[in-house]
Amino acid sequence: MKYLYSLYLNRLLLISLLMLACAGDVMATLGQAPSATVSTGSAASQGSLSRKLALAPAVPSNLYTLSESQLETGTTLREYATPAGVVFAVVWRGPVLPDLNAVLGGYFNAFKVGVEQARASGRRGAPASVQRDGLVLKSSGRMRNFSGYAYAPDLIPSGVSINDVLQ
Repeated sequence: MKYLYSLYLNRLLLISLLMLACAGDVMATLGQAPSATVSTGSAASQGSLSRKLALAPAVPSNLYTLSESQLETGTTLREYATPAGVVFAVVWRGPVLPDLNAVLGGYFNAFKVGVEQARASGRRGAPASVQRDGLVLKSSGRMRNFSGYAYAPDLIPSGVSINDVLQ
C-alpha cells in the first residue's frame, strides 16, 4: 500500500512538472533548438505563440520528441526534435501560413532560391515544393486553410522514418 501511494505521488509530481514545462511558448526553427518567440508572419498580427497545446510531447519514441503549439492566428505547429534538442522537422496547419523565415531559420535561403527557380520555370502559386541544399518543403493551401511541412534530411535521427513522422 505504501508503495502504491509513493508511486501515485511520483506520478503527480511528474505531471505537475510537465505542466509547468509546457506553460512556456515554444517555436520551431529547423536545425536549431526550440526558441521562445515567433512572429505570425502578418504585419497586422505580429505576436508570439498564444499557447502550447496540452497534448504536446506525448510521443512514444526515444528517437525524437514532439511538441505542438498554436499561434495566435489559430495555426498549429508541430516540431520534431532529436534527443539532443535539434529540430529536424516542422509541420503546420491552419488558417494563416506561419512566418517561414522564422520556421526555416538558416534553411530559408534554400527555400527562397527553390521558389525563385520554380517561378522562372513557369510554376507560380501553390503548392510550393522545394528539395535543395538539405531542405525538403511542401506547402499548400489557400486563405484560411494552409498546411505543409519542412524537414532537413541530414538531421533526421537514424531509425526514424520521415514518412511516419509527417503523417
